[in-house]
Order: sequence, then structure tokens, then C-alpha cells
Amino acid sequence: MFAALASQGFAIAMSSYAENGWAEKNGAQTTHQLLGLFTSRISAPTRTYLAGTSLGGLIAVDLVERFPDQYDGALALCGVVGGATLQFQHEGDGRVLFDYFFPGVLPGDLLHTPNLDFSPGSPTFMAVANALSIGLVTPGQPTLQFANVAGLPGSTPDEIVFSGITLVGDSLGFNELLQRTHGHNFYDNTGTVYSGSADDIALNDGVQRFSATPAGLSYVAKYYTPTGHLRIPMLTLHTTQDPTVSFSQEHAYADVVAAAGASQLLVQQFVTRYGHCNLKPEEILDSFQDLLLWVNFGITPPGGDVTVP
Repeated sequence: MFAALASQGFAIAMSSYAENGWAEKNGAQTTHQLLGLFTSRISAPTRTYLAGTSLGGLIAVDLVERFPDQYDGALALCGVVGGATLQFQHEGDGRVLFDYFFPGVLPGDLLHTPNLDFSPGSPTFMAVANALSIGLVTPGQPTLQFANVAGLPGSTPDEIVFSGITLVGDSLGFNELLQRTHGHNFYDNTGTVYSGSADDIALNDGVQRFSATPAGLSYVAKYYTPTGHLRIPMLTLHTTQDPTVSFSQEHAYADVVAAAGASQLLVQQFVTRYGHCNLKPEEILDSFQDLLLWVNFGITPPGGDVTVP
């Protein structure tokens, strides 16, 4: 893909982060600095485009909303475009729901879990995978209840189990996030009403509840809650059945942009497929070409399904 862009005269500058985990702050800072470094060491670019994947998609949103005069357009691929709060709420709900339907499988709770190895094949990974697999066939089918309430994507048993494993694994990252907030909780489900189980009354009575602190909420809002105030073209591309960054992130961002009166600068495309960023190179290239035509010639790209067979 990069070779194809380079052959058309593009200079591609790629950035990484100095931190692991939820490095939205560092990622936005270092990516923004890259433009200055490129200009000082090579030359000022005629056009500057941002492209980010997953967390990088939120970083792209952050930068185009805060520095629209320094960029010309952006492409967010399977991005957390609806914001950190929505992502962490989904992950936190996944953990408390898993603990309700599969008590005792994981030690501790959402905010009090030892650092665990969750690599494929590890004891913790296998414990979660086995619980979800067995829960497909045991009375009450707790895995299907969990999937329904948590909104797990997947059209086959294997996909549902993998989505459950992914969500639980992501929730274990709360330890790293709590270090960033100095122990201040950013997840709140005190007012959440869960539905979709065999007995929603029992579920809402029995699920563990957590109350966020103002400091925790403030951190999540700062790194980063989209404002929707777009002044340059923003194109997004997302798989419809994404187990890591829910497709609902796209709907949330569309609502925020609409509330800001900037819907004319947002086009959202999707690929009908399971998997996180399970995009074909030609689908990504086609979307980037759409962005170029939009920025340079004012040709607004089509939204909707752009799946390549």
C-alpha cells in the first residue's frame, strides 16, 4: 500500500508512540510534532493528511479538531472516533457482565485485578476461553446472554467466543489506565440498566456497580472526547462487526458532528466483515483516494458500504 502511494509522489511520514497502553496524549503530541520535523528537515508539504488506526483514529480526530489549519484531511480506520468514555464504558461493562455470568473465573474485580498474563494460551486466557465455550452449551447458555447484553459482534459461535475473549482482555487494561489517573476511577455504571438476559431483574440486582470520580472522568474527557467541530474533511472506514472498537463508535461520532453543525465534513464508510481493522489493502487505498479527491477537487465521497468482495 505504501509503495503505491509513494509511486504517486507522496512522502509518507509514520509516527509511533513512546508509551504503550492508552497513549492518546503522547500519541497526539508526537504525531503533531512530526509535521514540524518534516518541514524543518525536508520541506513544507503541499498537503498534509492524517491517517490513524484504532487508537490512532481517535488521535487523528483529536488533531483535526484542535489544529484544523495545519492539516488538510484525515482518514480514521476502525477508530475510537466516538471517544474514550464510550470505549471504556463498553470495556467496563464487559468485565462486570462477564463476572456476573461467569463468577469466579477471573480474580478480583474490574478495579482490583492483579496484573495477569492474557496472552493466547496463558492460564487466564484459557480460563476465559473455556468458560465462554462451555457457556454456549450449558443450561441457560450464559455465553449467549453475555453476548446479547454486552453487544458482542459475531455471527458464528467461534466469532462470539472470540469477541468475548477480546472484550474481557481489553477490560484487563484498566490497571494501566488507573495508573494514568493515579487510581481515580473513570468507569461508572451506577445508573446503567442492563437488558437482554434471561432475567434482567436479577442481572441488574446482581451485577457489580462502580462509581466514577471527577478526576477520573476529567482524564478520560481530556484524552479524548471529540467535540465534532470539523473544519476539514474527515473520512472514516470501519468493519461492521469489530470486536475491539465497536461499530457504534461511528454512530456516536456522527451524532457529535451533527450537533456541532459540521456533518458536511464527515463521510463514514464501512466494510461488512468481522474483525478489528479486517480491511483489505484495496479498501484502504480506495478510501484514501476518496479523501484526496474530496480535499483537492471538492468531490464528496460516497458513504456507506464499500466492501470489496
